[in-house]
Amino acid sequence: VLSVVWQIGRTGVLTPRAELEPVVIGGVTISRATLHNVDEIKRLGLKIGDTVVLERAGDVIPKIIKVMTKLRTGQEQLIKVPKKCPICGNAIKHQSGEVALRCLNKNCYAVKLRSLIHWTSKSAIDIAGLGPKVVEQLFKKGLVVDIADFYTLTKGDLLSLDGFADKSAENLLQAIQAKKKIPLAKFIYGLGIHHVGEETAIVLAKQLRQWSNKAINT
Repeated sequence: VLSVVWQIGRTGVLTPRAELEPVVIGGVTISRATLHNVDEIKRLGLKIGDTVVLERAGDVIPKIIKVMTKLRTGQEQLIKVPKKCPICGNAIKHQSGEVALRCLNKNCYAVKLRSLIHWTSKSAIDIAGLGPKVVEQLFKKGLVVDIADFYTLTKGDLLSLDGFADKSAENLLQAIQAKKKIPLAKFIYGLGIHHVGEETAIVLAKQLRQWSNKAINT
């Protein structure tokens, strides 16, 4: 384990990620692994400099399952838990009933960017050609600040981005227009509401339709 980087998700949750000396597992070179949260670090007893055992959960996600404490040299270092958000510098909190640390600043750069990326992702609205790198360019240029801004983009806006020409700009605008009408469950999930995953979004959508039908009938 070379270092630990703290990532910020769309709901402000800080997730530690271990940066590793590259190792090949199942024909794939692995150089990082999620640590999930502070409790997982404590459970493993992990330190920077440790030698660890990895597995690919579901043959996809790299996971540290064991620390080889007998291989320690005494040069290992404790993993420092941040007291402030590493992106915006806002205070972070360990809220009651939750395992995760959370940045509560709704205007945190990372929180807003992750929310925008989530909206366009395949599991949410699925806008072809609007991947994370394109979203980040739009956000950095101030062309997209909230999800509504995606639907007011112009060809000129897109041509100001790296890698865009007339045809690619037109294709992306068409892809955005094609996703103006979406299933209610996708819309709810795309909003990135805390504790609302894909299955919960489907349940909420069904319930909202039932309430709507009752209101119409009465």
